[in-house]
Amino acid sequence: MLIKKVICHVAESQAEEFSKAQSKWSELSKVKGFMRQAGGWRTDEDGHLTAVIVGVWENRRCYEEFMAHSHDQIFANTKQNDTFQSINVQLYETDDVRDFFRQLDLRFEPEWMVLNT
Repeated sequence: MLIKKVICHVAESQAEEFSKAQSKWSELSKVKGFMRQAGGWRTDEDGHLTAVIVGVWENRRCYEEFMAHSHDQIFANTKQNDTFQSINVQLYETDDVRDFFRQLDLRFEPEWMVLNT
């Protein structure tokens, strides 16, 4: 499986707006190869508010197809572009998704959860 970990630094004043936009990623549920997504908040070592979103994909091919054909439209639909200060994306390949999620130190936001339908 491929895991996509997205880390966004969000200004305190934009946290509610970011959260509302993040809850609009439900279109992912219909994308081929997508399995699930979850995320939440943490405070980084500098005291800044950080959003962490983790997406799980069947494999890299499905993820790359999504990025090439669907990502930009879904992102535009969420109107999330101006709700964060910076973004960092990391990709991992693993068979143990549960362990990956257990290691995250987050206040999970239930509205951010998306499951494959």
